[in-house]
Amino acid sequence: MKIQFVRSKELILTTHAGVATVGALLAHTKLTKQLNHSVIKEFENPIHSHSDVMKSYLGLLCQGKSDFDHIEPFRQDDVFPIFLSLKKVPSSPTLRQRMDGRK
Repeated sequence: MKIQFVRSKELILTTHAGVATVGALLAHTKLTKQLNHSVIKEFENPIHSHSDVMKSYLGLLCQGKSDFDHIEPFRQDDVFPIFLSLKKVPSSPTLRQRMDGRK
């Protein structure tokens, strides 16, 4: 895997720079497949895939945000799900319930 950084003559400021790198690194792992094949008794038919939940939380952690409520602004964001290859960004209650392991 090779990550290439290109310098631009235009000033581009984004809070998603680290998320793009993390998403690129995650794309080269089997994490998505492994998480989606995982069976959790309490969440046998989840609305949000296990990988979407975990990758969303990883995206938060990579930005120094650990509170589940910090996911809310990213639910309306067009770039966050693209960088992390998410089908859908989960809500804060979904993150909380899944990470706590209860319905």
